[in-house]
Amino acid sequence: EQMQTSLEAGSDRLLPLCCDICDAQQVEAAVKQALDWGGALHGLINNAGLSRGGLHETNQLEDLRVMLDTNVFALTNLTRLALPALKDSQGTLINISSTVVQALIPGSAVYSASKAAVAAFSEVIRKEVCASNVRVTTIYPGMVNTEFFDGITDPRKKQTFDKLKETMDPLLAEDIAEVILFTLTRPGRVSLNEIVVRP
Repeated sequence: EQMQTSLEAGSDRLLPLCCDICDAQQVEAAVKQALDWGGALHGLINNAGLSRGGLHETNQLEDLRVMLDTNVFALTNLTRLALPALKDSQGTLINISSTVVQALIPGSAVYSASKAAVAAFSEVIRKEVCASNVRVTTIYPGMVNTEFFDGITDPRKKQTFDKLKETMDPLLAEDIAEVILFTLTRPGRVSLNEIVVRP
């Protein structure tokens, strides 16, 4: 309701859905509900992601599972479910990776691996669906000032990021949203495969 109000969009233009993206049944139901409501799917933006733990030898098994489930399994599963509809509409798939795949910061081994997996997955899917005129874009944001950092509990890791924030003017969520909107609104002949956005 808050989103509908802020966007000045009625229920005929916006369908807010809430589900656990790591729950396969909930995700399948959400995709079906979206298609039943809108009749088509023109774009999918896989934006969910999180980081847990610190130096790898100190990580808890649950932290590893949560990162891989959220950053890799949920993304690949939702994409699998959405691809038939994206092919029908000749739509656009946008996956959010991270510049961490190049920076490779100590204390982010599994997070970095998960985002590298997103990049590899995106490129393979691009090759699988390009003949169906589905565009696939991977966006690599640098540091974005969002609630992402609230989930970091390791003191050393949090200190590292806090120091980094002091040395730059971090991106805002709105900056990435504008890049996504730009990507979605290009003519069909324009396919932006990879976009790196840094502060």
